[in-house]
Amino acid sequence: MHLDPFYLIVDTADWLPRLLPQGVRLVQLRLKDRPDDVTRDEIARARDFCRSAGAQLIVNDYWRDAIDLGCDFVHLGQQDLDVADITAIRRHGLRIGVSTHTEEELERALALEPDYVAIGPVWPTLLKAMTFAPQGLARVTQWKKRIGETPLVAIGGLTPARACLALAAGADSACVVTDVLRHADPEARAAEWTSATAPWRDTPELCGTFQADHAMAQVFPSPNHGLRTRAVTSLILHYTGMPTAESALELLCSPIAQVSAHYLVDEEGVILQLVPEARRAWHAGASYWAGETDINSSSVGIEVAHPGHNDPRPFGPAQIAAVIDLSRGICARHAIPPERVLAHSDIAPRRKIDPGEFFPWEALARHGVGRFIPAPAPQAGARWAPGDQGADIAQLQGRLASFGYKIEASGVYDEDTAATITAFQRHFRPARVDGLADDSTCEILIRLLEAQA
Repeated sequence: MHLDPFYLIVDTADWLPRLLPQGVRLVQLRLKDRPDDVTRDEIARARDFCRSAGAQLIVNDYWRDAIDLGCDFVHLGQQDLDVADITAIRRHGLRIGVSTHTEEELERALALEPDYVAIGPVWPTLLKAMTFAPQGLARVTQWKKRIGETPLVAIGGLTPARACLALAAGADSACVVTDVLRHADPEARAAEWTSATAPWRDTPELCGTFQADHAMAQVFPSPNHGLRTRAVTSLILHYTGMPTAESALELLCSPIAQVSAHYLVDEEGVILQLVPEARRAWHAGASYWAGETDINSSSVGIEVAHPGHNDPRPFGPAQIAAVIDLSRGICARHAIPPERVLAHSDIAPRRKIDPGEFFPWEALARHGVGRFIPAPAPQAGARWAPGDQGADIAQLQGRLASFGYKIEASGVYDEDTAATITAFQRHFRPARVDGLADDSTCEILIRLLEAQA
């Protein structure tokens, strides 16, 4: 069966006239400690609201009332299973969803051949004190592989961004209570959930799993990709610039943000593949290299988890080893030459500064990834600086353009020239990044041009 990717739990039918118009199509009514007549009235009202809106209603726990009132779906917790008459529920044609938290509970649920299995809490939840520790995304992936075609519902601590992670990890539906019901504007938040989960609803073929291109990569599908318009000629390296790999993953899998990369390498060296290399990921933005203006179409992008210039600490050895191995494979598969292994700052020098002068470009080059030539130490002073003009400046600009940067040989050391020199230094002369064309910078540019001739 199919579940909508946005699964909302409400504690009263009064929510439904407010939230169903926001695109909610899957609702669980969870009632606690109500008199019997109130419970039956709430279920009947919820049934009618959902039928009018074309939404699926799931009744939590009260399976007898669900049968009597003509509902067609119930959700049962583990304690509910102790007393529920599963035979009677099935005899009346009701479908069943079951909560699970442990392997033993999963086995118990699967023995009932449920219509879905819920796993939780995936993250810590505010709704109630939980007996079970957060399951995490890895458990979501494991359990989906275990249960196969049976839908998997992720619940616990979800936000719209985390819902996208849960769906990318393998869940068929992402369940929420407090993030909507306790929001200052529940209607707007429900609409945000509907929008965030739209790719899994409207274009599921773009969100499904795929065969990893790299042997050590774990597939974690992002919905943010499209068709390539040309062959891959470049590898672009980025840092995420975010506090954690998970926060970066939220962004890279969010259809609202509309950014992605083919790969994310976390701090421990775990490689996640978000987009097949055959598809166009959205990592480069407005960019340019050697006449190419659609870098997304002609490149593979790797995001390396790192907080960036706010905390320019060294990249970890396990992480860099993974980046090297991954990059070697990408370059081999697409015949990418060393001079086409580029920084995000190379292709967008006025906008971007990643992966930064503290990224170990030299180490990558020693392992055959990219090109790096040891530069003479920077000397005091500069050969040319902002404001200078003349034929020598035009020659410098011409060399930068020949190398690949987008720059005009105007003969004026302007802001574009300073930004381009800064980007060049971040990658190829990281000992001092100041945007000034000193002898060391100019010499290494000439030697790099000779190497790629």
